[in-house]
This record gives sequence, C-alpha cells and structure tokens, in this order.
Amino acid sequence: MNHRGWLYVLFSYLPAFAVLALITQGFQKPVSAVWLLLPLAFAICFQIILLQCIFCRSIKDLINAIRRAINGDYRARFDCDESSPLKPLGIVYNQLMGCVESQTDELSENRILQNQMYENEKIYRSALELTCERVFEADLSHNRILYGYEKYAQTFPYLNTKIYDEMISAIAAHSVFQGDAKEFRETFARSSLLKSFHRLRTPEVAMDYRLILDDGSCAWYSASVIFLNSSSQTGLKIIGYIKNIDERKKQELEILNESQKDGLTGLFNKKVTESMIDGYLADKGKDGHHAMIMLDIDNFKYINDSFGHTQGDAALTHVSHQLQHLFRTSDIVGRVGGDEFLILMKNVSDTNALFEKLHSMQSEFHKIRLEDTSYRLHSSIGVSLYPDDDTSYASLFKKADMALYYSKAHGKDQFCLYADHYEKDGTPKSGVPETLPRPLRLLDTEEETGRPHNEA
Repeated sequence: MNHRGWLYVLFSYLPAFAVLALITQGFQKPVSAVWLLLPLAFAICFQIILLQCIFCRSIKDLINAIRRAINGDYRARFDCDESSPLKPLGIVYNQLMGCVESQTDELSENRILQNQMYENEKIYRSALELTCERVFEADLSHNRILYGYEKYAQTFPYLNTKIYDEMISAIAAHSVFQGDAKEFRETFARSSLLKSFHRLRTPEVAMDYRLILDDGSCAWYSASVIFLNSSSQTGLKIIGYIKNIDERKKQELEILNESQKDGLTGLFNKKVTESMIDGYLADKGKDGHHAMIMLDIDNFKYINDSFGHTQGDAALTHVSHQLQHLFRTSDIVGRVGGDEFLILMKNVSDTNALFEKLHSMQSEFHKIRLEDTSYRLHSSIGVSLYPDDDTSYASLFKKADMALYYSKAHGKDQFCLYADHYEKDGTPKSGVPETLPRPLRLLDTEEETGRPHNEA
C-alpha cells in the first residue's frame, strides 16, 4: 500500500479517536467496555464511507474511459490508485486499448494506402483508355472480370460471362486468327498468368496476335497484362490493355521481309536460306528425306557480255519466278550467289519424283526467252540427298556444289546426283565415265540451244 492509502486509513480513524476523547473527558475518565463500542462503530462507518467514495470514483473514471473509447478515442486510459480494487481491471483495460489503438492505426494506414492505390489505378486506367481500344481489370484469384466487360461485350457480342478464363477461351475460339489462337489461349490463360506472376515474378505478359475483323480480314493487335497488387481481400489483381498495331506491325514485317529477301529476285538471300535450311534439318525435318538442289544459269557471263546486264537481270528474274512456281510454298528457295540458286525440296517421296521435278525445271527454263533474242536459258544442276549423303547443311551444300560442277564440267545443261559419282567422303567413284549418261542431257545441238554446243 502506498503512502496515500495509509493516509486514508489514518484519516478514517480520526472520528473514532475524537468520540473516545469526548467520552473519557480527554482520556482522563475510565469508562466501561460498552462505551468503547461507540468509537469503534464510528471507525468502521467512516472506513466504509471512505472506501465507497474511493471505489465510486474509480468506477466513474472507468466508465468515462469506456465512453471515450466508444466515441472513437482509442487513446483513452483508466488510472486508479494501487489500493483500488479496480486496479487489475484497469491494467487489463489499458492493455486492451493499447492493442485496439495499434490495430486502428495500422488499419488507417492500410486504408490510406488502398485509397491511394485505388486512385492511382483509376488514373492509370484512364490514361490507358485514351490510347488503347480496350482496357480490363480482373481478379485472378477468384477468376472474374472486375472492370471493362461491357466494352468487351460490345466488341464481341457472343460473350456472356464475366469469368475470366471463359472469356479468354471464347475470344481465342471465335475472334483470334487460327494460327495465333493456341498461343493466345496459352499465354493469357489464368493458370499461365498465375505461374508468370507468382513463380517467375514476371511483371508483365504481352503478345502480338491477329484478330479477325467483321469483314473477314485480319488486323494485328497487341495485348498486355500487368500485375497490379495482391491481398487477402482483393486477391491477385491484374489490368490488361489492347492496342491496334496493324499499321506498325505490317511495316515491321515488310522491313523484316525485305531484309530477308534478295532485292532483285525476291527469293530468300544467302544468309536467310542457310539459316532456314539448317534450322529445318535440325528440328522438324530431321526424320524426313529431302533433296538439296543447287543450280546456276549456264553461260551467264555470255548473256551479260552479249545482251547486256539488263538482260542478265531479266534472266535471273525469270528463273526465280519459275522456281517459285515449280516448288511448294513449304520448300525453301533462295539465291545464294550471282547466278546460283539453292532449293531444299522437302519430304522427297522417291527418286522418280525428284527426277520428274528436275526435268520440269529444265523444261521450264528452256521456255524462257530474253527480250529481242531467240536465246533459250539452260542450267546445270547438282543434287545432294538428306540423310543419304549427309545430315548437316554445310556438308549437303558442299556436296550439291560438287555435283553441280560435275554437271558443268561434263557438258552443262544437265543434272547430277552427288551419290551417283562420288563416295560419301568426296572421292570419285571408280568406273564412273568421264561424261554423264546421255539421258541426263536434255539439249545437245546448236539449233536447240541457240549457241555453239562447245561454248563455255
């Protein structure tokens, strides 16, 4: 008990001492024990009255503290004397209010941050809507669209759901170009985005794709999805925006296409031809049978010198057009030198089909006429086979080139298969005649070629 408590106790006995002094005439006259009960009763009454005053005041202070807390003052505390019976209750109450104040401050800070985030999202969304065709927000945790569904429903009338995954699947099935639909669905599927944001920590996922328009044509669009926030209340929240990039994308593709093509003939240039063939043989074509065909125009220098370089360019252009016509779009056709062309004829079923294609090439070349001349083009051709002769681009190219020069060295205007005249290591086969068999030569006379037969 502190000093204030002792003072209260001493003060409660003062009335009893005063009564006792009065009865005993200043503690001089003895009295019976019965008379001593009177000052004792006074002491007990005064202690009861004093305790009631102290207790009532503590109760009043506690009630006031509670009322302040109810009115929002979470800093309200209850203080009482150490001797007060409400002291343990006061300690617990003050601890409770301390926790409430701490939690309230944290909630207030979170609410301020959420409000700021919400305002920032509104500003960001408004800015995107000025430059984008469509903007949406979604809660991936609950798989639902939060904002932007109405505009999507106007653009895609078949949509009838706000479930995010179902909306992505419907757009991929009905409006995305078939060649892009699978990648579109896999890129923006809910499971893919959750993996990108949670496991890979990717801040943004984007894809360029072709969208089918009302008239059946396609236009290039870019879709991007950005991670916004994640919490127990809102889940994983994202914002997506879609831009029309058709004009820019077509310009980029045109520039890319021009960089890959030979400027004169429109065929793939040497570097791209090599890259495409090498990539195909190492991947999709590694289990197939293919023919690498190399050809050049016979006596091309003679054409340039006799008829001029304009006619030489015309000859190259005519040959390139015939090659594009003769081969499938899946085959790879390129110009790899001045008058040299390289073709990868994919998935050759048998040798007869290859021979038929080679004969067709030479027949079509003979139909070409240079302007104001009767000169007919002819070419020498060399062929190597995958995988019979080799499996790498470099080796097949070298062996096709060897077969080509064998054709040129033995009369020109013919085709030669590498395997017919060389071993796999490049050494000439024994017993091979100095000249090729006659059936491989299509033109022999000066009348047919429009030039002396022995002209180089």
